[in-house]
Amino acid sequence: MEKQIQSLSHTKKKTKIKDPCPICERELYYNKYYSKRIGLFDMESADHEIIGWACPRCKSEFDNKDNIMYIYGEDSMQGNT
Repeated sequence: MEKQIQSLSHTKKKTKIKDPCPICERELYYNKYYSKRIGLFDMESADHEIIGWACPRCKSEFDNKDNIMYIYGEDSMQGNT
């Protein structure tokens, strides 16, 4: 009788997330020069300064100190503007 070796290749490998979104916990790290964060600009100021960032996956918005401004989440309902 031959001994069979179990293959675990179908299981999902857990990778360490370097820079998770505080809301959806998706990876925001891209490389050492770039991030997946979306920059938010103040269009009313003369120099269009950066006022925060948004997660590209769940669309939640944060200020420059990573405080939550708006939580949208993946299952939230949003209206059209």
